[in-house]
Amino acid sequence: MGREGRRAGSNNPEGEEDRQSSAADPESTDGEVASPGTSQTTFENGSDPADSSQEATNGDGGGISIRDRLQTESSGGVFANKDLVRSDTIIDEDRIVGRDDQLGRVVDNLKPVLQNEGIPDMLLSGPSGTGKSLIIHAVCKQIVELCESQDKTFGVLSINCEGPKTADRAVYRLVKAAADDLGVDPGVPQTGVSTDQKLERLYELMREYYDGVIFILDEIDMLEGPYQEAEYNSLIYQLSRARKLADFDGPISLTTITNYADFMKDLNSRAQSSYNPDDIFFDDYDANQLRSILRNRRDAFKPDSLAEDVVPLVAAFGSQTHGDARKAIDLLRWAGELAERRGADTVIETDVRDAQEKYTENRKLRHISGISTQKKLSIYAVAATAHYAREHPEWIPAGPAFKTYQFIADTMDADQYSRETFVNHVTEQSTYGVLDFERRGKGRGRGVHMYFSLSEDPETIMETIREDSRFEDLAHEEATISAVVRERLKQFRSKN
Repeated sequence: MGREGRRAGSNNPEGEEDRQSSAADPESTDGEVASPGTSQTTFENGSDPADSSQEATNGDGGGISIRDRLQTESSGGVFANKDLVRSDTIIDEDRIVGRDDQLGRVVDNLKPVLQNEGIPDMLLSGPSGTGKSLIIHAVCKQIVELCESQDKTFGVLSINCEGPKTADRAVYRLVKAAADDLGVDPGVPQTGVSTDQKLERLYELMREYYDGVIFILDEIDMLEGPYQEAEYNSLIYQLSRARKLADFDGPISLTTITNYADFMKDLNSRAQSSYNPDDIFFDDYDANQLRSILRNRRDAFKPDSLAEDVVPLVAAFGSQTHGDARKAIDLLRWAGELAERRGADTVIETDVRDAQEKYTENRKLRHISGISTQKKLSIYAVAATAHYAREHPEWIPAGPAFKTYQFIADTMDADQYSRETFVNHVTEQSTYGVLDFERRGKGRGRGVHMYFSLSEDPETIMETIREDSRFEDLAHEEATISAVVRERLKQFRSKN
């Protein structure tokens, strides 16, 4: 955001209003703030308003200095170290709970780095919030420090693949991660050069500066790209052979992280031939484990600022949402923030329940808004099949839904993936509570059918997806899509 957007009294850019409302009294926006007609005004001392402490008046006409308020330390509150209840904070090993087996395997796999010996590739899989990223980064933090004590440099080059979408952009982010870590220039532009040139720059940085390297590709299944074959195949193939391709003498590991337990099945033959990871599965946390995790972070709060029933209640809510520790930690922080907003010095049960209600409101729809285009397309097809079916069945057969997917993809001029990939994209959403799925036998020797059942109203899901500009034109294709859905369902029933 530019300086003008942050200036007190200027028009709020999109999304700024909520952030400012927590920093000033609700009535302060009714005071004398700068208007378009007064943009050239200077203060009595001749200074530029942009460089001064802007004031907004309260209802009584008194001035409130926004800068003073921002710089004044809070005189109360419940937090002692809020970072401990941020889910992306890298924590010490003594705070890791319920993951002894997984932690032990990651440690054993990376320990040989300290003797300059080879280390295996790893695949960390399991539902969201089960400690995959937490553990690999916690172990790597210790490896980096121990290597430094031996005058060796261990590079941890980690990216989240949800952002770049393509292998080319992912490679550039790895180059940038290395350059930032080393304090050097990336040496290649983000655009205008080939992926091979970016890879060569990455290898050059490795050879020149590092004694060992681990690549961490989080949310690897998000790296789909615009083509029919997912681009994570190409990246995995390249990085799993990086020691040879880079002519690198030290140990290298490629660690991929995914929520999808069957991820390896989606790799093409080239990627599978070069990537043979130690597959480490992370299952859901139960309520007792979540309770221990939260208690290990109680020092994020001031002494006696948590009511006794807060941690058990947060853990209970967390265990109901697929045992996701990340969500439980966030929920505890949100409850603390709500307590502070009401001026309290203690977090109580009501704060937890209010935070949980705020979180669950449209949680699944927020998730759908953030998934990749192909996954949106797949879910849209299932929702359309449910919505336009004459009987509005609870369970939607995968066959007609896939045919609808193909039609919608053709309508949007989008790539069409195979039925297997379509089914994988849809079933993956069960992890997030968007839908359920089951397989039903057609009878002896006749195989099985896959069925989907949405947990949200199909029309609401479709409307949410159409907020993406790439899908908005589908609102004008309702009649055609409806006809396709009903015809495909009719054909399915006639054969089954």
